[in-house]
Amino acid sequence: MRAAIDYGGTYARVWLSGEEGIERFDTPSWPLTRLLEHLKARYPSLRETAVAYAGQVYEGLILSAPNIDIDEPDIVRWAETSLRVKLRIENDLNCAALAESHYWNEPNLVALYSGTGLGAGIVERGAIFHGYRGMAGEIGHIPYQRAPFRCGCGKDNCLELHASGNGLRRWREHLGCGCDFRLDTMRRAGGSCREIADFFIMGMVYAAATLATLCNPRLIVLGGGIVAKNPWLADRVSELLPRYAMPAALEGLRLEISAIKEAPLEGAKLLLDTIKP
Repeated sequence: MRAAIDYGGTYARVWLSGEEGIERFDTPSWPLTRLLEHLKARYPSLRETAVAYAGQVYEGLILSAPNIDIDEPDIVRWAETSLRVKLRIENDLNCAALAESHYWNEPNLVALYSGTGLGAGIVERGAIFHGYRGMAGEIGHIPYQRAPFRCGCGKDNCLELHASGNGLRRWREHLGCGCDFRLDTMRRAGGSCREIADFFIMGMVYAAATLATLCNPRLIVLGGGIVAKNPWLADRVSELLPRYAMPAALEGLRLEISAIKEAPLEGAKLLLDTIKP
């Protein structure tokens, strides 16, 4: 038995070999160790697990997770000693980028995702680009504009505060916008709702321009829950990108909307094949 898990700030999605469908768990109620214990108890034959994790991961250690309470940083050692389960864990956006690279057959790409948070995964020559200590691609926590509230990482000027689901929710509460998370609806409503939507759009443009200039990919894939609700974002970002990105970095660059339903989970499935017996 093998399991692939997409462990995010709101939900965990679990795929099990030989089982149909995907199970969903509320992550605040299911810390990662408890979820793994639950799966092992229900499926004693579980031997290998790959986790796409919404946080910074380095060589099996969870270093930080702005939107998740970390219950066990040394999760690989814990799983192998406590459960006798071999575990591979990667940042969820790295997993998404791996899945996107496989889907688009493109070895040089960036996956820019806006869901609960904002992040990016980078694939260079077909392999995940980790950087030193595994923090490459943390676009959501670069300095951008100050907000009247703080990010989960402790700062008040993160790009994630303007271009993520959490950011939209907090700005809506702060400015009293009663619209849903569809940006076109917010823009039509005018007033503070339009202002929040424009914050988000420009934040995504800034993120894409920064990644295009720094990483020089052939393809940027926009994904995540907020992007899925607003698929027209790709056209808007493409339109505004030349104002902010280095012109040479835009030569040959494509922008696409993700066509993968559960990209971090699909990437975790690919990771399973890298676990050594």
